[in-house]
Amino acid sequence: MVVSDFKNLHRYDSLNPLFKKAFDWIQNTNLISLSLGKHEIQGSDLFVNVQEYETKSIAESFFEAHRSYIDIQFLIEGSENIGWADTASLSELEPYKPESDFHKLSGKAKETVTIGGKIACILFPEDAHMPCLKASEGKKAKVRKICMKIKL
Repeated sequence: MVVSDFKNLHRYDSLNPLFKKAFDWIQNTNLISLSLGKHEIQGSDLFVNVQEYETKSIAESFFEAHRSYIDIQFLIEGSENIGWADTASLSELEPYKPESDFHKLSGKAKETVTIGGKIACILFPEDAHMPCLKASEGKKAKVRKICMKIKL
């Protein structure tokens, strides 16, 4: 997992052939004006999902992991915590679903980071993550988030 300020994202261009295009899109898009739902940047190889939801407690959450896509997650409004653990250290809650590239897992977070403002996190297949967690004083809050999907 990489946690970075937007201004430093281009330092990671060499990690994937689509990263430069993704980071340029982030820098040059009016993120606040994006409607909810899926927005394709380069077909199914590079797209974003714009979401709104209320953050939740750890007890209401689970880990997820992906095998075909890298996630870049950041918030347009609000802040949230994201739990992280190595995928291999967790237990399977449901079998991996290749059609949705989704693996539901359980276990304890090794680290927790807060994203919001200009902070993004890049999550690779080995980075199981528990997103959508309450960040501020344990209170639920409404957030608006972009989850960018980059094909491996």
